[in-house]
Amino acid sequence: MLEHPYLIETSIAAMIAHTLKHGESQPVEEKPIHLTVDRSKKVEAPDFARPDNRFFTRHELEEKLHQSRQRLRQITEQANPADLEAKSFPHPIFGPLNLKQWVEFVGYHEQRHLAQIEEIKAQLP
Repeated sequence: MLEHPYLIETSIAAMIAHTLKHGESQPVEEKPIHLTVDRSKKVEAPDFARPDNRFFTRHELEEKLHQSRQRLRQITEQANPADLEAKSFPHPIFGPLNLKQWVEFVGYHEQRHLAQIEEIKAQLP
């Protein structure tokens, strides 16, 4: 269950880095990304973000998440804050998000899956 957030975060970090370097300024209105945590709305993960059948230990997945988070932090800390707000790329549900909102989305996405994990744990005997 931890592989999906890692895959998403890795992809978002790469897209932010690419957009910072090659994207043009295209300011967009802020979107209600806080709705990401609403688990009553089911969302199909894109193909690239679906875990495959490889086995990873919990430690391996935690390390992958740590690495992807470090990469995202590095990219955003080195970015011009004005570029994070002026440059954007599309989200499959919310439409175009500026890069700042993409960074915030990562946190909401993680909260969504932490709630999912807690729901599953509560159902276990």
